[in-house]
Amino acid sequence: MNQPIENLLRHRHLWRAADGLQSERGTLTTSFPQLDALLAGGGWPMDGLTEILGEVSGVGELRLLLPALSELSRRQARWIAWVAPPWLPYAPALAAAGVDVSRVLLIHPKHHQDLLWATEQALKSGTCSAVLSWPDPRHLRSADLRRLQLAGREGDSWGVLFRPVAAAEQASPAELRLRLEPDPECTDGSGLNLHVVKRRGGWPTAGLSLRFDDPLTRRLTGPEQAAALRQLALWPSQPTEPSRPQHHLSRRSTVRSVRPAAPSQPGARP
Repeated sequence: MNQPIENLLRHRHLWRAADGLQSERGTLTTSFPQLDALLAGGGWPMDGLTEILGEVSGVGELRLLLPALSELSRRQARWIAWVAPPWLPYAPALAAAGVDVSRVLLIHPKHHQDLLWATEQALKSGTCSAVLSWPDPRHLRSADLRRLQLAGREGDSWGVLFRPVAAAEQASPAELRLRLEPDPECTDGSGLNLHVVKRRGGWPTAGLSLRFDDPLTRRLTGPEQAAALRQLALWPSQPTEPSRPQHHLSRRSTVRSVRPAAPSQPGARP
């Protein structure tokens, strides 16, 4: 076997069937053992794309991501970027659940192309541990998804795209695709139903019922914390309205911290 082939086989982005689902390729536990057991490496893929598919916001998508976002914000001096969220993230709820909000940036592009540009730049910059993005489904192309997938790998960043359920019928280069549905038995937002549309090293699965009983959630007790958990499931009632910008990403995008104060430990901006 010649040297170029040996180098290729050692590449961390190459998956081999013999590796099985426990291959270590840069993953982070979801904090839900049932879900970890289904995913290659036992958790979220920490580079490339993950797609969250759902018809409406507020079924528990933030609660699902919360343990990983909390861990990333505390262990890495990099940003967690939110690109064009449909509602304003509730900072007290994030902080109560362990997320360092000084590491959170909100990016408000003016147009869809600016959104794609901002998402790609944030992913490949190397300064973001995670980039959450809500693209316009009417204008998202396969070529756009490939660019974002490559950008996440280049910047060693976890890209999370929120898309409608209909997107499941379309091919995607994403490492992982999950479809979320409200759990009719959990009217208080304490759980959801999850379907794996695509995963590395395995077939799709359906019908996984998750309850939000991870260590971070169990830590939140009392009336104020209970209100915070409801906000994490249901988003605040007011849409995002960018305030006076604190940082600029150019290309007609506004970037600001999730709280008025500047980050306590400034780092490079995407």
